[in-house]
Amino acid sequence: MKVLTLNTHSWVEENPEEKLAQLAEKIIEENYDVIALQEVNQRRDSEAGIVGEWYCPVTDRVIHEDNFALRLTEALQVLGVDYYWTWGFSHIGYGIYDEGLAILSKQPILPNNYRVSQFTEEADYRRRILLTGITEIDGQLVLVGSGHYSWWSEEGFAVEWVTTEEILADSPYPLLLMGDFNNPEGNEGYQLITQGALQLSDVFQTAEQKIGSHTVAKAIDGWESNQEALRIDYIFISPELTAQTYQVMFDGKSGPVVSDHFGVAAVIHA
Repeated sequence: MKVLTLNTHSWVEENPEEKLAQLAEKIIEENYDVIALQEVNQRRDSEAGIVGEWYCPVTDRVIHEDNFALRLTEALQVLGVDYYWTWGFSHIGYGIYDEGLAILSKQPILPNNYRVSQFTEEADYRRRILLTGITEIDGQLVLVGSGHYSWWSEEGFAVEWVTTEEILADSPYPLLLMGDFNNPEGNEGYQLITQGALQLSDVFQTAEQKIGSHTVAKAIDGWESNQEALRIDYIFISPELTAQTYQVMFDGKSGPVVSDHFGVAAVIHA
């Protein structure tokens, strides 16, 4: 199974329409089975969209015509490939966007949407969710998660991760958890994940082949004072799965830069 995670930065990016087209073209070229996306935005004042038969609903929130996941799947359809997709609302971003998470899959998705933070107000950027979807990859049912977590703190990431473990603990399916975790390799948050009850492994650490490592190269939103390369976007897998390859994508080498984050792709085997 070939998977990708990317924090898209969506409409906050410069030249977003061009970057959306580049993202769609690379997805077609790489032929991913499942894709997890973060910072998937839609303007709060835009019109309702037409979602079509490939949308797998999980939220009562209206999907707008400029929803980044909707627009991306439309671009993929123009290029001849259909993806099932789902989108969950996290919080209001930059005062003008409904910001959320998305999962795309070549097979139908049975989605779920959970709030993992202790913060409940929609206008509070600390309100965080976990979007999950049961889908089939290479004949295997897998529980896929897309997450965009807070920075390390006892009231932020620590709470979010404990809640995530509670949500996923009883899954009868192998876990494939992807996203922007905002916790660099080795810090307290990263250790909570890799030493936790879910027994998740970091694909970067276990893959037979690796191309690239870091996913943030400079100061970005949320890391304004950053001066070093960081690895904060991850693919984690449960013990039933093994990683063949790890590759940084959309870094100017393996695909154009389309976001303030690079993406991460992996080939996983059951």
